[in-house]
Amino acid sequence: MDGRLFSFIAASISAVVWSSLPALAILPIILTLAILLWCLTTRNSTLATIKSFVFCFLLGIFWMASVGHWQQTWQLQENDFKQGIWVTGKVKSLIDDKNSTRFNLIISRVDDRELTKDKLIRVSWARPKWPVKQGQVVQLWVKLKPPHGLANQGGFHYQQWLFSQAIMATGYVKAHENNALLVSHVTVRQRLLDSLIELELTTTPWIAALALGHRGLLSPDDWSLVQRTGIAHLIAISGLHLALVASLCYLFIASALLFCYRVLTKTQNANFYFISVLITLVATLGYAYLAGLGLPALRAWLMLALTACLLLSRIHWRFKRILLISVGAFIVLFPLSLFGQSFWLSFGAVLIIGFVFWRWPVKHQGFSIKGWFAGMCRLQLALSLLMLPLVAWQFSFISVAAPVINLLAVPIVTLVIVPLCLLAVVMMLLSLPYWPQLMMLIDWGLQFLLEKLNIMGAWPEAAYSIQSIPAFVWLCFSIATLAVLLPRGLVSRGWPVVFCLPLLTYALTPNPRDWQINVLDVGQGLSVVLIKNNQALVYDVGAAYPSGFNMADTVLVPFLRGKGLGQVEVLFISHFDNDHSGSLPMLREKIAIKHVYTTNDVCRQGQQLSWQGLTILALWPDEPQLYNDNNGSCVLKITDGSYSVLLPGDIDATIEAKLVSRYASALQSNVLIAPHHGSNTSSSLAFIQKVMPQQVIFSQGFMNRWGFPKEAVVERYQQVSPKMYRTSDHGQVQITIDSGLVDVRTFRQDIYPYWYANQTID
Repeated sequence: MDGRLFSFIAASISAVVWSSLPALAILPIILTLAILLWCLTTRNSTLATIKSFVFCFLLGIFWMASVGHWQQTWQLQENDFKQGIWVTGKVKSLIDDKNSTRFNLIISRVDDRELTKDKLIRVSWARPKWPVKQGQVVQLWVKLKPPHGLANQGGFHYQQWLFSQAIMATGYVKAHENNALLVSHVTVRQRLLDSLIELELTTTPWIAALALGHRGLLSPDDWSLVQRTGIAHLIAISGLHLALVASLCYLFIASALLFCYRVLTKTQNANFYFISVLITLVATLGYAYLAGLGLPALRAWLMLALTACLLLSRIHWRFKRILLISVGAFIVLFPLSLFGQSFWLSFGAVLIIGFVFWRWPVKHQGFSIKGWFAGMCRLQLALSLLMLPLVAWQFSFISVAAPVINLLAVPIVTLVIVPLCLLAVVMMLLSLPYWPQLMMLIDWGLQFLLEKLNIMGAWPEAAYSIQSIPAFVWLCFSIATLAVLLPRGLVSRGWPVVFCLPLLTYALTPNPRDWQINVLDVGQGLSVVLIKNNQALVYDVGAAYPSGFNMADTVLVPFLRGKGLGQVEVLFISHFDNDHSGSLPMLREKIAIKHVYTTNDVCRQGQQLSWQGLTILALWPDEPQLYNDNNGSCVLKITDGSYSVLLPGDIDATIEAKLVSRYASALQSNVLIAPHHGSNTSSSLAFIQKVMPQQVIFSQGFMNRWGFPKEAVVERYQQVSPKMYRTSDHGQVQITIDSGLVDVRTFRQDIYPYWYANQTID
């Protein structure tokens, strides 16, 4: 049974590395082969085992491919994305006053069309007509786009996250007099959150995360502290918290029933053990509801329910079978969760805990503080060490202080703060007095804990950002770590060294590339990063928005740190429009910038710089004060003598004519960043014919309101037949020039070419 389960799970997990879905016509063939294998009889035990393994493997392929095609079939119609539409649905997100403009909506109706299956969309509302709350039924006029996200190395894969959450579209609510609140009822979770917010406690964001699983109130500084100290698992309601709730609930129910038996009734007419376990399951499910029935909480509850069934039926399964059945069941019930990070982090942690208890089993010699503390230390150190490759691969970040911090924080949070939070929530639900006073006590305790965490997190060596390293390298390191921790004699001591070699060679091998041009996907804006000799030159930094969302935090800093770059040596700002310079203040806060050049100083016509052996020529402006921001853009040509890139900012055709008149054929460049994102006011034919680019890159937003690049612009470029790329379609465009050889790669097609993360579903 275990082998068949493993075969099904392995086949399902393989969907994570598919570059495309199997064709729909292939699915009946796969299913037919599986049925034929099932019907095939053989007396040879080896062949029978192979047959069952292949059968389960084919089922896994069929299941995940079917899920992928179902997701495509259930999408909104193409016309729904071309214009504003009316939607009717129920607010799913738990919403606070601070972040009430973005929420998930389960829609059942689009215009006059009743949907056969409810769909989940994610929308923002700049100025809502009423306080939007979880549970309300609303009718809204919205403008939607298919699921899409920025696509860059080191960055968060938003489109993949949308897919894993089954979100079919994103967009915004448009102002309209007929936007209406149809049903004003709000959920219990929402009422609890509103009551908590009204107290205006200092640590309200943390209490909301611990008690209700709502982390939307946490600030960027809070998340930075979580990352540096490695306490993310403490503020995510999952296995640790559910196990605590289950233990407390079982202890309370069993004690109450025992009291009734010994003091009140003196007779036992029911199975107290069965009742205690059943009530515990119901209580933990209620707790999972308070956490929003998130996937981590559901995973933990399913494993708890399976364990309870085994205990009640007195069936003994080994840990391996429990884990395999849990993973297999979760893949069947929630297949899209495979494409989210939490699936791997949760089951990775469970697997490590199982390994620790197998490697260092608990000896039943009575409870002792010393033994408990030693077990906690061993478990925490093993978790920190064995989770390191997974966390480093996913986040390019390592917290050195996490093991020590968690030894202190885990007992305080799980044994003191979380039980008090639960007690306060129960008192709120039952409208009992003094719950505000209890919340104030929790607030005081959290303030004390956070003060200590901030001191430890402020230690410069507490955490490190590391460069992006391939998954295969981290897998080898994980195997090496496991080999070291295994009992002596099971594996040769030489194997850990062998499996560490990929990491060592990856870190020590010098980068032979001459230089690299990276046009980042920053939506409707521009940011270009040149890398040579492990140094970075940046041209423009993308936009920042009133909501706080900005391209420095989202794209630039993760990209630079993922490349192992701790500073920007040279930064050029072409002009001061938001889409080119808006993220500069945020970038200055997060990473060191050695030199910043603008049209106010170095970037003037005729200036020339040398950087890492490359020549930087400033072609424009002559007198920036004579032009508007766009036409006063800093125009640069960067060349190694044989290969060059032209960065023209947002100049229009009048400035292009001046450049053609002044430089003529000297404008010729291999790579051209299309002026003004592909606006029809730029990219004149005369300019294109002088530049004669081999690659043209349009940096523009997905389904942007201006329709960039304009069709007329594309047709003009087609007359000189360059290869054209759009960051909205291709994501980051990376051009590597190595000893005269040019390699062009795009994020969506070459670097991260997975079907669930990139393809726009029609």
